[in-house]
Amino acid sequence: MSTLLLELGKILLATLFYALRIPIFWLVVLLVYLQYRRVAGMEQKLFGRTINSVGYQVAVSTGLGIGAGLLAGAIMLLLGLSLSQIGLLYIWPVALLLLLLHPRFLCFSYAGGIVALAVLVLRYILLPFFPALAEQALVAPLLEIHIPALLALSGLLHLIESLLIYLSGHRASSPLYFKQDSGEVVGAFSLQKFWPIPLVALWATVVLESEVQGVNMPDWWPLLKPILELEPGQTLQYLAVPVLAALGYSDLALSSTPREKSTGTACHLSLYSIALLGLALAAEFYPWTTLAGVLFAPLGHEAVIYYGNQREHSRAALYRSTAEGVPLMMVLPQSAAFRAGLRSGDLVCRVNGAPVHSDLDFLLRIDQSYFMVLIEGFRDGRDFSIVLNKRSTEKKPGESSLITAAAVPLWHRGADLGLIPAPSQLTPIYAQARAAAGFNPLRWLRGRRKRP
Repeated sequence: MSTLLLELGKILLATLFYALRIPIFWLVVLLVYLQYRRVAGMEQKLFGRTINSVGYQVAVSTGLGIGAGLLAGAIMLLLGLSLSQIGLLYIWPVALLLLLLHPRFLCFSYAGGIVALAVLVLRYILLPFFPALAEQALVAPLLEIHIPALLALSGLLHLIESLLIYLSGHRASSPLYFKQDSGEVVGAFSLQKFWPIPLVALWATVVLESEVQGVNMPDWWPLLKPILELEPGQTLQYLAVPVLAALGYSDLALSSTPREKSTGTACHLSLYSIALLGLALAAEFYPWTTLAGVLFAPLGHEAVIYYGNQREHSRAALYRSTAEGVPLMMVLPQSAAFRAGLRSGDLVCRVNGAPVHSDLDFLLRIDQSYFMVLIEGFRDGRDFSIVLNKRSTEKKPGESSLITAAAVPLWHRGADLGLIPAPSQLTPIYAQARAAAGFNPLRWLRGRRKRP
């Protein structure tokens, strides 16, 4: 047994290292870099500086992605999950069509569920009445799709995603001033993570028994057997092949901390993934359960998203200025505020002895102070008092304390000191959620007809 595991480990690592040398992998890393640059651009607009290092995030995401790919490859090897009958040539076009409807539908669960449902409709509804369909060029490969393997791959990818979200979904979260539908500006954290995933997958081919090479596997393997037809004297040969993928996580911590939000999402997604993997194995041994797995793939994923959004938006926002004082959403590491002793979650009540009730009051009093600023408030129910050392900042000509475009640099100067206070109704800088604009064919056609 130890010899078998050693041989499989060598194959797994050799194939993984080969995947890392493929130029497409580094193209995926470049795309991950561009995504983090986009997040940094939002931070620059809101606070005049980058909050989280782009290079550090890319390095950490790449390292975690490689580790996740190694784990996923080991699980695929254990299950004997072959990509030869997954139907990727059908899934990708469906996924791109779903992307035109809404970006969040770009997910293996939705596209895979639709393709699997089409296979069931063809097999059990259309073919009994129209058997000639099986000979059509587009239909024949569709009928060969191994639905349990398709469901298992979807469940495995989401299980790996849930693990990555749990480990790093809350890290390097980006503070955000968010305007709700009610018009109130509240604080939130944007959770954006992207991981390049080099996978080691299996590909099953039919060969003569005399041509079989490689490692002798146990009799119970594979758990998910391809539905390839074998002639006398033939058997299946499994090849380890490198596959490149990317996973992404986008969420908003509005009424919970980033850690609470990412942990909750990871737990719900992992439960969904385990259930989907269970249904995939059930479909392999009890075909009558296949329809349940096919329907659960998209509907269960939609339920996870709906529950998370409803829970987050139905509760009061966690980060907002109140009559008691101004909470600090974030104190940037290695900043003047951090060195002075301020910490994220502190409730600032007074600056130089004067009470503050909004982020504008707080930042103005600090801005109007000279080198030494006395800040008082509460931390974990206890009083605190610290002295913040800052450089003297002269006001620019024409800058006033009114809420105008000229006041925006006030929040930028606060961020230079390491201070990200919770917003209030007086905050002039914020982001606002908009419905993602999917592609509307009718609107596009109308636009084409109006052109001369």
